[in-house]
Amino acid sequence: MRREYILCFCALLFACLLCSASKLRAQQPSATKPQQPSAPNQTTQPSAKPSTPDAPPDSQDSRRVEGPPAGFDRAQGQSRTLTIDEAISLSLKQASLYQQSELDERIAAEDVKQSRAAFFPQFSVPLTYFGTTPSRYRIEGEPPTFSYVSSSAINETVALFQASGEIDISGRLRAQMRRSRHLLEAARAGTQVARRALALNTIDAYYNLVLARQRRRLAEETLSLAEGFHKVVEGRMQRGEDESEGADILRARSQLATRRDELEQARAAESGAMDVLRVLTGVNFTTAIDVQRIAQDLPTASDFASYTEEMLKSRPELAQVDAQKIAAQEEARAARGERLPQFAYTVNGGFDAGDFRPLTRYSGGSATVTLTIPVFDFGASKSRETQARLRAQSLDVQREMTLRLLQQEFYTSRAIALNALTRIRETETGANEAQKNMMLVLAQYRVKKATITDVVDAQAAYADARLAYFQAIIDYRTARFRLEQSLGQ
Repeated sequence: MRREYILCFCALLFACLLCSASKLRAQQPSATKPQQPSAPNQTTQPSAKPSTPDAPPDSQDSRRVEGPPAGFDRAQGQSRTLTIDEAISLSLKQASLYQQSELDERIAAEDVKQSRAAFFPQFSVPLTYFGTTPSRYRIEGEPPTFSYVSSSAINETVALFQASGEIDISGRLRAQMRRSRHLLEAARAGTQVARRALALNTIDAYYNLVLARQRRRLAEETLSLAEGFHKVVEGRMQRGEDESEGADILRARSQLATRRDELEQARAAESGAMDVLRVLTGVNFTTAIDVQRIAQDLPTASDFASYTEEMLKSRPELAQVDAQKIAAQEEARAARGERLPQFAYTVNGGFDAGDFRPLTRYSGGSATVTLTIPVFDFGASKSRETQARLRAQSLDVQREMTLRLLQQEFYTSRAIALNALTRIRETETGANEAQKNMMLVLAQYRVKKATITDVVDAQAAYADARLAYFQAIIDYRTARFRLEQSLGQ
């Protein structure tokens, strides 16, 4: 008789385990299809079994996308899927410091044109009329004459075609030309710096949204676990198997409320991360953004052999400082040229007449050559030269500081990426083990071999392990992008 009781108990326990496993599989949320919104007064029954960490994707999994949760972002039925390259491309078209840098580059290009134009003559057509009152002293019988000694008639008309310019014997114009060209190079490098910074900001915003979405999915899974466990505790109380005098059901309800609060916080964080990406990419705020799932075909440490410190020499930050330094040196040469003789010329062709009838009599050409020798300007040009040389020395210090910062960024990003590869492997193993432990503790609780505290701790450990796994992947991706020279090409 005792043997029959034992066999019945074992069969009942085995049936319960099979039933719970089938329910867990049936309640597993889909990884590719967002949940449908529930009715206002209807409680959603989430799953009690978490999904395992994403397996290495095949050709189809790598194209899957992560959609936002049903509800607040899907209200108007608009959705848009963005890849990381598309997000960078959209952000470059929006109003930003990158757009401002492009305008600065175009302004510098116009300075080059102006400096080049200083070498050529400036053509103009001055038209002048000069009239005086008749002289009060006149000889009787003669016509009235002009009163000013500098005039040639009472009504004098001058019309000339004039060409004027400067012959650069001091080198001042050439120095200004070279300065403008190097400032243009600095502006182009600054555009590349702003472009890289904007691309990195977009990458950070994109992966922040990816991580926020994964955090929300984990909050939904842990809420499903808490709801399923709450039902288990209620079932035990109804069957009279709960010997804790209601402590387990109170703890289960408290855990359920905590998980619901975590889910709402995760949804709010996801909405905020999506808004940041919308600002950068210009996507309408009524359009939900779907992002690509995190790829699992991660490289090994050997793929970082091509990333060396020599790559820093081609960074636009250093090119910008070098061009600004040369421009400052050319500015000093231009200031020194102001203290040297200046040679200017003016060539005219036209007429200067008081009467248009014999116009050809007063027509002709003229040329004026002027040599200006500076004597004393109270040290103004000397001060400008000294100021430009000090600016060049300041840029030497700035270049050294910039190089150190780039070295720090390079080695930090390289270390984070290499460390993230190790973390990915370890956290993936830890997430799998945490999942197995949680299922085992839940089964032990059903046969009264584990406490509710053990179940709660196992659920929290599983959620933390999954989040650490996704965080390691995000850290690898962002660090790897910071090692790249050109982003979003």
